[in-house]
Amino acid sequence: MKTQKEQADKLLLTAEIWIAVLGIMFLLGAVAVAAFVELPDFARILIIAGGAVIFLIACFFALKIEQVAGYYECKHCHKKHVPTYKQVILAMHMGRTRYLKCPNCGKKSWQKKVLSDKES
Repeated sequence: MKTQKEQADKLLLTAEIWIAVLGIMFLLGAVAVAAFVELPDFARILIIAGGAVIFLIACFFALKIEQVAGYYECKHCHKKHVPTYKQVILAMHMGRTRYLKCPNCGKKSWQKKVLSDKES
């Protein structure tokens, strides 16, 4: 059962990357169309705004996937936990490593995303 969850989480994290890439492509495509096609100014603004909205929706979906797939491991106590969506959105990050407060020990640290909840 745990291996199935780990494989499903791995698949979700791959989907997260594709969602983010598609969101970026929509935004860049909208900017390119607005820049190179002869259009009235209001149409350019609408096209760029539409691309930005799609990009933001893709970002929020990708963050939701990152929040629910796998766990974050505290560097201090090595407990694994799933942060809230708000914590994931507001936390500084580098890739899939986020600066979070551990619910177990209460210390803040750079916590890496792990797929397994087994103790290390």
